[in-house]
Amino acid sequence: MPDNTLFLKHLPLETDRLRIRRYREDDLELSRAMSQAPELRKWTVSGIYSDREHSEYVACCCAENPRDFIIEDRFSTVVVGEMTFHPWYVERTWEIGWLILPDYQGRGYATEAAKALVKNGFINMNLHRIVAKAHPENLGSWRIMEKIGMRREGYFRQCIPRADGSWWDEVFYSILSDEYSTADLETFSKTF
Repeated sequence: MPDNTLFLKHLPLETDRLRIRRYREDDLELSRAMSQAPELRKWTVSGIYSDREHSEYVACCCAENPRDFIIEDRFSTVVVGEMTFHPWYVERTWEIGWLILPDYQGRGYATEAAKALVKNGFINMNLHRIVAKAHPENLGSWRIMEKIGMRREGYFRQCIPRADGSWWDEVFYSILSDEYSTADLETFSKTF
């Protein structure tokens, strides 16, 4: 597994409303809905986690080299979702993703957190490229990708096998460091 130590030293990462931080053991119950809410898990290949799978997942997120991080309200510390941010398969390229709990969707939290990670990735981590992918029917997710300046690079047909024998399509987006640096930085700085 690629090492994301480069990112961990920047945590917690804060925006106007949010804090992105590492998982803690006491997040087990606070994060259970992200692993078990059917309306969220329908967009994930892994599907709904059992209680045991959720416990294992949180333990993995608390380990030395996590890929997923808690998003909480900066002031109330209420958990609103989760961000994925980790090295991808190519040098200086990272993958980003998000899950926002149903009660907190529609408030711009995913966009705000994603902008913070993109900014941190390009400004502080010297990344070259940030990628994201989603199920084509998950309009909310790929609209967030577009809001943060990503471009659609591809539509991959039946590329992800599912446990039930079906195959999922996937849309793939990215943003390059030179696109970010020439982008309207005011768009990205609104969250800070």
